Amino acid sequence: MVGTFVEDYSHFNQFIDSNILLDLPLCGRNYTWFRGDGVSMSRLDRFLLLEDRCACWPNLMQRALNHGLSDHCPILLSVDEVNWGPRPRRMLKCWGELPSYKQFVRDNLQSFHIEGWGGNVLKEKLKLIKGNLNTWHQNHTQSIEGHLSNVQDRIAFLDAKGEDDDLIQEEIEELHSLSANFHSLSRINTSMQWQKS
Repeated sequence: MVGTFVEDYSHFNQFIDSNILLDLPLCGRNYTWFRGDGVSMSRLDRFLLLEDRCACWPNLMQRALNHGLSDHCPILLSVDEVNWGPRPRRMLKCWGELPSYKQFVRDNLQSFHIEGWGGNVLKEKLKLIKGNLNTWHQNHTQSIEGHLSNVQDRIAFLDAKGEDDDLIQEEIEELHSLSANFHSLSRINTSMQWQKS
């Protein structure tokens, strides 16, 4: 049994050598498997990478994370790059299609009173409006699917009512308005989902 294990191990080492695979140094801890008795531990898990991949990303590193329910630690392969801070907020193209967006931006930029030279004033205003845009986004675009569902339900109600009885003029106008609103919201939602993907 032991001889078979050693033979399998040597085949695996030959495979690594013949394919010029590199085992990166492990960061975070020394071992990736723990029995739980505080004594038995081993480095079983690892990334094996082609040499040319390592040349493309010289800052590649593998880091062993804390294990949870499993007795194996997950390993994260990452490129150690400079941390530039939080990702910037991206503007969704669909915002421009919402009538309240341009007025919201205009009102917010005019409400900030900052002294100094032009470049600094603009930078500070953009910094201040970022938080307000986040709130505006949650109120106006993150709930679009809910608005679509509500509009669709109301259209279905009016359609069902029209099947049984004639709609009054106000209901007909509401149905036309709801249909236009549904198409507009669907276009905005499609645009947003496309940009996010």
